[in-house]
Amino acid sequence: MKENTIAWLKIRKWSSIAILTLSSIVFCSNIANAAVIKTDIVMIVDESGSMGGVQANLRNNIGLFASILSAGGVDANYALVGYGSSSDLIRLITDFTDASGFAAAAANLIAFGGIEPAYDATAYALNSLSSESGNLTYRADAVKNMIVYTDEASNGDSEYSAATLDTLLKGNNSLFNAVVPNTGYTSLVNLATNNGGQFFNLGFLNTNDQTVVEQFVEDFALAKLQETLDFCQVNPNDPACSNVEVPAPASAGLLLIAVAAVSSRRLAKKKNQI
Repeated sequence: MKENTIAWLKIRKWSSIAILTLSSIVFCSNIANAAVIKTDIVMIVDESGSMGGVQANLRNNIGLFASILSAGGVDANYALVGYGSSSDLIRLITDFTDASGFAAAAANLIAFGGIEPAYDATAYALNSLSSESGNLTYRADAVKNMIVYTDEASNGDSEYSAATLDTLLKGNNSLFNAVVPNTGYTSLVNLATNNGGQFFNLGFLNTNDQTVVEQFVEDFALAKLQETLDFCQVNPNDPACSNVEVPAPASAGLLLIAVAAVSSRRLAKKKNQI
């Protein structure tokens, strides 16, 4: 036990040195930067009967997700849209807030329903569903970022198809991610890959194994961090990026700091277990 504690302290020492060194490098490379990158993230969560476990894991791990984005130099706000409930098919659960506010609001998610109009729900999140506007208050200088969590292909949509949603996402210059069971959910996966995002396996979030859940959240957050940095490299004239410089070395440094922050968190957990 003593040897393990000593080993952990040595690792923590070098981890801290690495974090400080990387922080200095990134700080120096970003002196000329006018601002950090802002992103407004909307979590669009299926509220059908099979999604209870996913909802709980999302709620319990939003703090970890947010801490990684913050460590990587991104100013993120979070909104929550639920869809598929038998009582209210598409609804705004919270407008943009911080991670703590999101977690509190996510306690209001339900898992009871059977129609899952993911396309319409995403349009709602972008304030573009004519029958029921979401009225989310996006920051004018933030990257829009949609994340859909579902275990069903989109169904029951009244206004949008995959094609028209793709046009809407591009018109809003919005990132899109699909957290679905597998790549067989072709329409949602294609929407993600065609709009700056990617597919993530819902199975890693739909489990009682918290080690698996935490690893998924860490990997997902790091991917979202990189996507946001990449967005401003590709779209330097976007309002979210016009006053921000993100050269490739800085991107790498920010990611390394985020990884180091995650590693330190894991080491702290291991220490508590000694």
